[in-house]
Amino acid sequence: MTESVYVHIDTTSNAVLTKGLTATDFANSIVHFPQNLLLLDPSASAGEYESHTGLKVIRGTENIQRFFSSSRNRRGFDELKWIDFTDLTMLKELTPLEISELLYFGHMKTHLHSPFFYKLQNNFVYFDLNDQLNRIYYRYLDEFYRIFASKLSSILSDKINVKKSFFKKETPVEKISVELLKEMRNLMQEGIIFSFDQVGLIDGEYRIPIHVIEDYVWKLKGTRYREEEIIATLIYSVTDRHWQLVEDADLSYLPLK
Repeated sequence: MTESVYVHIDTTSNAVLTKGLTATDFANSIVHFPQNLLLLDPSASAGEYESHTGLKVIRGTENIQRFFSSSRNRRGFDELKWIDFTDLTMLKELTPLEISELLYFGHMKTHLHSPFFYKLQNNFVYFDLNDQLNRIYYRYLDEFYRIFASKLSSILSDKINVKKSFFKKETPVEKISVELLKEMRNLMQEGIIFSFDQVGLIDGEYRIPIHVIEDYVWKLKGTRYREEEIIATLIYSVTDRHWQLVEDADLSYLPLK
């Protein structure tokens, strides 16, 4: 069970660094599902060889769905790093300079110029990083908020129903709204962690502390992040099935909106 989720958004490049979100979470919630993938790992075993770029491609949504489904079993073998593209013909129009930029992107896992290529018309660039972190570039950040809304709601549902007996009906959890998550965008630019390991039922509410750890990702190991200040609390009312965000009154230096 996921005990915490870390998010750090770079709004300049629309890159989102996370821990606690998986490739499955991504695939299950996106709206602009990729039409084709260009795998940025030159040694990738999946896909078919594309001679113009010298990289592997996966074509068609059905093949991509199978690729995403098998990604959990493939962890530790192929690195999961890819960029989507719309048209194979336009892929073959990439210049040597553009191909070298893609190779740099894949090797360094960070962009030289824009992460969104005109000829590819890509909506995403996806990288698995060390320590279960991943970095995803989103053309539309709303895609991320949808993924995150589903994940937070799912984690709390698992928490609430973990000790449910076989005969007891599962307690439903209302999905958190994308608009409420957008209220936290300034916090997410700082780097925050949602601490579900501190969640408990108090007066009919589940309270999820939000710690600011900025980009000090080493604090994600164990529970070191608990030493950091709680900047806000995400609250879910079981009775009303309602989410709300409460800013800590003593830490009002950072606006939520």
